Amino acid sequence: MNKQKIIIIGAGLGGLSTGIYAQMNGFDTTIYEKNPVPGGLAACWKRGDYLIDGGIHFLSGYKPGLSLHNVFKEVGAHKAECVDLVTYARYIDEKSGRSIDVSSDLDKFQADLLTMFPEDKKKISHFIKGIRGMSKTDISEFGFREPVELMNTMKWFKEFWQYRKALKYFIGKSMQPVREYVKNIHDPMFKDLLLHMFLPDVPIAFLWMILSFVSQKQMGVLKKGSLDFTRKLEERYLELGGKIVYKTEVSDILVENDKAVGIKTKDDIEHLSDFVISANDGRTVIYDMLKGAYTNDEIDSRYNEWQTVDPFVSLSFGINQEFDDEVWLTVFKTTDPITVGDEEKEIIMTRFFNYSSEFAPKGKTVVQVDIETNWDYWFNLRKDKKKYNQAKKDLAERTKEWLEKRFPGIKKKIEVEDVATPYTFWRYTSNEKGSYMGFLPSSDTFTTYIKKTLPGLDNFYISGQWSMSTGGVQPVIYAGRHVIQLLCKDEGKEFIISE
Repeated sequence: MNKQKIIIIGAGLGGLSTGIYAQMNGFDTTIYEKNPVPGGLAACWKRGDYLIDGGIHFLSGYKPGLSLHNVFKEVGAHKAECVDLVTYARYIDEKSGRSIDVSSDLDKFQADLLTMFPEDKKKISHFIKGIRGMSKTDISEFGFREPVELMNTMKWFKEFWQYRKALKYFIGKSMQPVREYVKNIHDPMFKDLLLHMFLPDVPIAFLWMILSFVSQKQMGVLKKGSLDFTRKLEERYLELGGKIVYKTEVSDILVENDKAVGIKTKDDIEHLSDFVISANDGRTVIYDMLKGAYTNDEIDSRYNEWQTVDPFVSLSFGINQEFDDEVWLTVFKTTDPITVGDEEKEIIMTRFFNYSSEFAPKGKTVVQVDIETNWDYWFNLRKDKKKYNQAKKDLAERTKEWLEKRFPGIKKKIEVEDVATPYTFWRYTSNEKGSYMGFLPSSDTFTTYIKKTLPGLDNFYISGQWSMSTGGVQPVIYAGRHVIQLLCKDEGKEFIISE
């Protein structure tokens, strides 16, 4: 009996995860990827002797202790080497001259907070209590185990019973955005610390969840970078018999009688299949490739009204210097803002790739400065290549001057530099507005379920970060799992996991 054929668009984490689970379940899959390597947003590139990582900042699930680790083992991601985060981040408030480390040791972190912000004792107690509360239950699979369409009453009961101790952290005031949570904080530095610990519009429960993983030593950084992580999924997929066609961009989805029957690539060649699964930018697929023919009010509202995560411009420098004493991530609220376009940016994220020898030769370091920026500025600027390149060069110079003031002598030790703008990420991945994490996981959308199919279109599914209400490594891998669970159900097959 011939295996049913699936074409998957995109070899990012979502596409690879989808392919892995499809191969496990007896489908014949081919992934079409426009770039020469897998990964999508989980990207790395070389500049001289330096490895620039523009992808995954941190992740959990890479080692035993969380149920998420089982899913990592299924897709091969557990083979990627990680370094545990002893400190989640350092926050420096230059105006007051104070700094604080977000330690994985909750007792130490709480003591440091109380010493620095004594007026906010009550808020500190509440904040730490939320982290400790989430740490008591393994919540790494909460809401991810199966797609909603496959959950029956008994499954919901088991889910709620298993997570009963943690449920209170996902309802009521626990779901208020961080920007609301901090309103009654007295010390402005403590307020800013929470606002910029992740994103100000995520629920406070999201911060608790992240820091609960950090406190359990279940949050880490990739020792060999994002591409190595992606390669582990690629290896798993190929071992299972999957095929990848690189440097081949998909231009259209072929539809006959409201059924997806294949794709057309940019070289005008048609490739037929029994099913098509998109794991690339949602808007591009729904409104360009499918010309908006298969939507409804819910989908239109999502793409017209939901916010995407704001993009950033990433400036990476290969420096002939070690930074052993620096925390891997330092967030500055600076008194010396960096101008990006017509905006003055006072929140500067600085990453020191000092936790592994993979990113730079011995005695040297990659230092990366990430600044949230405006999509329209860069997208419009790129129309004039000369002005666009000059803007990147000028920003790099301003950033080097900013670094020089904080690390005297660093400027003359810079050997390579690289500037990746939102347009860079869009050009490479087609992700809407250069967003690195898809939809913003706001309090209004964080727990929203997105269907993996489109109304009126058969044999077509959507995977990847645009099929989830929040992006990131964990949701994207689960998206691939969910899609194949649904496909197996639709085809009357038992969903299986193979070693």
